[in-house]
Amino acid sequence: METIFNLIGYSISTETKNASNVVNLLSINNPDGSPRWIWNAKCSKPLFLKFYNVGSNRAFAFSLLIKIVFIFKLQKLVFKKRSYSFSKLENSIIDLNENWALFTGTVGPNNKGILYANNCFYKIATTPNARNLIKKEFEILQKLNNVSSSFEVPVVINYNENILQLSDISTNGKRIKNLSHEHINTISELNNIETNFVKISNWQLFQNLKNDFIKIDDQRIPKNMIRKINGLLNEISENKFIELTFSHGDFTQWNLFEKNNKLAIYDFELASCDKPKGFDFFHFMIQNSVLVNHKSWKKIIEDSTKLGKSELFNDNVATTYSYLKWYLLINCMHYLKVYSEQKEWHLQIDWLLKTWNEALNTFLTHSYSPRQLIIMDLFDSIQNQEYAALKFQNGFPEKLDLNSDIDLIIDKKNNLSIVQYLKNHTLVSKITIVERSFMNTIQVFTIDGEMLSLDLIWKLKRRNLELFDAKKLISRNIISSFGVKNASNIDTARYLVLFYILNNSKIPAKYLVYEQAIQNSKKPFDLIIKEYFVDSSKNRQVLLNFIEKNKQNKGTNYLKNTINYLVDTVKNLKKNNGFTITFSGVDGAGKSTVIENIAYKIEKQLRKPVIILRHRPSVLPILSVWTKGKEKAHQDTISSLPRQGKNASFISSMLRFSYYYFDYLFGQFVIYFKYISRGYVVIYDRYYFDFINDSKRSNIVLPKSISKLGYLFLLKPKFNFFLFADANVILNRKKELTKETIEELTNNYSSLFNSLRMKSKVSIYESINNEELDVTLNHIVKTIIQA
Repeated sequence: METIFNLIGYSISTETKNASNVVNLLSINNPDGSPRWIWNAKCSKPLFLKFYNVGSNRAFAFSLLIKIVFIFKLQKLVFKKRSYSFSKLENSIIDLNENWALFTGTVGPNNKGILYANNCFYKIATTPNARNLIKKEFEILQKLNNVSSSFEVPVVINYNENILQLSDISTNGKRIKNLSHEHINTISELNNIETNFVKISNWQLFQNLKNDFIKIDDQRIPKNMIRKINGLLNEISENKFIELTFSHGDFTQWNLFEKNNKLAIYDFELASCDKPKGFDFFHFMIQNSVLVNHKSWKKIIEDSTKLGKSELFNDNVATTYSYLKWYLLINCMHYLKVYSEQKEWHLQIDWLLKTWNEALNTFLTHSYSPRQLIIMDLFDSIQNQEYAALKFQNGFPEKLDLNSDIDLIIDKKNNLSIVQYLKNHTLVSKITIVERSFMNTIQVFTIDGEMLSLDLIWKLKRRNLELFDAKKLISRNIISSFGVKNASNIDTARYLVLFYILNNSKIPAKYLVYEQAIQNSKKPFDLIIKEYFVDSSKNRQVLLNFIEKNKQNKGTNYLKNTINYLVDTVKNLKKNNGFTITFSGVDGAGKSTVIENIAYKIEKQLRKPVIILRHRPSVLPILSVWTKGKEKAHQDTISSLPRQGKNASFISSMLRFSYYYFDYLFGQFVIYFKYISRGYVVIYDRYYFDFINDSKRSNIVLPKSISKLGYLFLLKPKFNFFLFADANVILNRKKELTKETIEELTNNYSSLFNSLRMKSKVSIYESINNEELDVTLNHIVKTIIQA
C-alpha cells in the first residue's frame, strides 16, 4: 500500500502522534487482513464500487447493501477505520482530503493499484511486470483511439512509466452477464483489426509459452494436467498454419459495459495481435461461467449452441473445437507460469484449474478412456489437499486395473467437494453413494459404460471399532513420483492385516510384500501383526483385544461408535438390494465362460457378492431324485446329453411342468429374501425361457402358450441375455445338437427376447452374438452399469 501512495505522490505512516497532516481512511480488507479497497473517510459516495463487478445476484446484493450503508452514513460503524499521517511529494496527482478510492490489486507479479479520482482511473504499476503491462495498454489504446469502431474504449489522458491515466467509460453503463450478438460482433470487429496466417514453427507467442511451460517447477500445479498439455503439444505439427488475430486478451464481463446497444471495453493490458482466432470468445464464455456463475465444465459445454458452433467460425463445429484447443493451450500455459510465480493462491485459481483441466479432456479421448481421465482429474483435484491413498499402485494413477478401486483416507470436510466434483464431471454419467458415518462408498459410472469404485474414508473402522487414527495416517503420507499421496508402507501393512484378518479373509499374495515394512519394528502392535502375514488363519481375537484397548473404543466413544454402526446398518438396508441376471442360449454358445467372467467383474467392479444358480431356484430337487436318490440323480443329469428324454404324454408333461413351475413360483421368493435383499447378484445359467423355447430339454412337451402364460406370474429378472453364435461355430465347440436344431432354437430365442423387450419398461432383454469374448463381456458390463 505504501508503494502505491509513494507513486501517486504521498509518503504515509501509521504514526500520527504530533503529525500536522492526518487523514482518516476506511477500508474493506482481503481475507488475510490486508486492505483491498481504501477511501477517504469523508467520501460521501461508495466510489470503490467502481472497481466492483456487479455481475451476479450475490454481487448485486452486496452492492445494494454498501449503498444503503452510505445513504444512512454508517460507514464509520461498518468499515475498518485507520488514521495515517502523510507528507505531500512533488509528483502528487490527487488531494488526499478530496473524494477518491483505491483498489490495491491482486497479489502477484502483475500487481498494480487502481485509483479512481477526478472522474478518471489511474493504473499504478508496482512491479516491473506491471510497468510493462501498462506500457503495452498505452500503446494499444493509442492505436484504438485512432481507429473508427462500433465499440467504445478509454481515452488516454496521461502516461508515464508507472501511471496510466484513463477516461471513465462506465457512466450509464450496465454489465452484460451472457454472451450476446453485440459481444460476437465486437469480437469479430476486434479480430479484423489485424489478422495473419502464421506457420506454427514461426509463431513466437506459442514458442515462448512452450519454452516457459517446460521450465515450470511448482508442486502445486496438477501433475496430470501438465502431462495432458505435454501430450497435446507433442501432437502438434509445427509445419501447419494457424490464423492469428487481434484480441483483447481478457474479454470478460468485468471489463465490459453495455451502453446504448454497444459495448464499452477497458483493461487492454493483455491485448495483442498474436493470439488464435476466437480467443476472446472462448475466454468470455469460460471465465464468466467459472468465476461468476460457478459452473462446471459439464454445465458450460451443455450450452452447445454457443460452444458447438459460432458465427466466428462460420458455424463449423470442427473449426470451433480446433480453436478451442488452441485457446486452452495458450491460456493454460500463460496462466500456469503466472500462478507458479505467485506465492499465495486464491480460491479462484483452484476453480479455473479444475475447469481447464477437464476441458483438455475433450482432445484426449483418443489417448485415454473416460475412466482414466476421471482418475487423473480426481487426483489433480485433491493434489493440494491432505489425503492418503491405501493399497494404491506405484504407477500413473490412470493405469489402475479395471477391477480395482480407490481407497482414500481424507478429512471429512473434503468429502462433499470431492462428491460434487465427480457428480459434475463431464465424463461421468451418474454416481451412486452409500453413506455411512465414517465413510462414503461412491460408484462412478462413466459415459462409455465403465465404472470406478471409490471409498472416501475419514475414520478407519470395522463395525463399531475404530482401528486407528486416520488423521495420523494422513500426516504420515508419502508422495510418489507420480503425484499420489500414499499411506506409508508401515501404515499400509497394519491396515492390511486388520482389514483382511478381521473380515476372515486371507491377505492376497500381492500385498505380502508389505510385511517387510514392519520387519524391524519393535512396537507391540507390529510384533502381533507380523505373524498374520505368515499365517492368516491365526486367531483374530488377539487383534480384537488389542484394538478394544484403544481410547477411541472405550466408554462414551464405544457407545457412540456402536450407535453409529447400528444407524449405518439400518440406513443402508434398502440401498443394499441386489438383482438377477439370466443367461440363455443353446449348448456351445459360450454361456459358462461368459458367466464365469461376468461373476468376477461384478464382484470386483460392482463390489457385490455373486451366487450362480443353474436353470431354476432349485428349492425342489430334480424329479429323478425321488426315484434314484440325490447323488445318483445329479450324476446322471451331468453325464447325460440334453434333449434325450422320450416323454410324449401331455399329462406327464403337464405334471413335470407344474412341479418345476412351482419351484420357480415359490423359489423366487426364497431367492429374493435369501440373496437379493442381502445385496447379492443372482446369476442364472439358463432360466425359465428354456421352458418356453426348449422344453424338450426338461423332457416336457407342451404348447408354448402354457409356459408363456406362466411367465406372467414370475418376478422379472432385471437383466436377461441370450447368447448365440453361428451354428458352425457351435458345432465346433459341441456336437450335442444338429445344425438345424441350433438354428431353430436361435430363431425362437431371438423372437422371444424381441417380444419381451418390446413389452418391458423395466427389465432388459438383449440378444448378443458371442463371437469375441471381450466384446461380449464389455457389452454386458456396460449394459448393467448404464441401467
